[in-house]
Amino acid sequence: MQQRETSDKKNLRKSYDKANSILPKTLPYITYDEAKRASRLLVSKFGKLKDASPDNFRPMYKKIRVRKVWVCLSGDPSTLHRGWRRLIHDLAHRIFRFRSPSLPDHCQFQADFEAELVAYVNKSGWLEGDLKPKIVVLSNEEKRLKKIKHLQFLIERWQRKQKIANTFIRKYHKKLKYHTKK
Repeated sequence: MQQRETSDKKNLRKSYDKANSILPKTLPYITYDEAKRASRLLVSKFGKLKDASPDNFRPMYKKIRVRKVWVCLSGDPSTLHRGWRRLIHDLAHRIFRFRSPSLPDHCQFQADFEAELVAYVNKSGWLEGDLKPKIVVLSNEEKRLKKIKHLQFLIERWQRKQKIANTFIRKYHKKLKYHTKK
């Protein structure tokens, strides 16, 4: 896909520097689950139908495939190549293209929008780990009770299936009896 560029490189660089200066110098690592939740939350916040161009008749699709470059579990997560910066940069382009399809991909408006996304991520506390899944540590007794509850659920489920199967067997026996009499 050919990239649409702007001619005002000087102001564009200033706008991107502003967006990059809002984020902390050292960023935390980001897991797959965090990237998935962050992308969905950003799209649902900024990809609304009221913000879209008049050509769009439905909101932006929230289930975006997580890119490998968004996940950073080792190395330097503070570069634009991997981690939080890459996730924000890519989503800023996607959402901006949804909002303003006629403007170039790299323009001052897009850079300002990226700065808005960066400020939102900074303010939301996601960089402190708010999106990480909560880890629940269960004792042995709690694990045993959970297993018992699950097994009881499975028994009830199979008993319902058995009741349905018995009903159909009875029904088919009646049909078979009816058709064999003729």
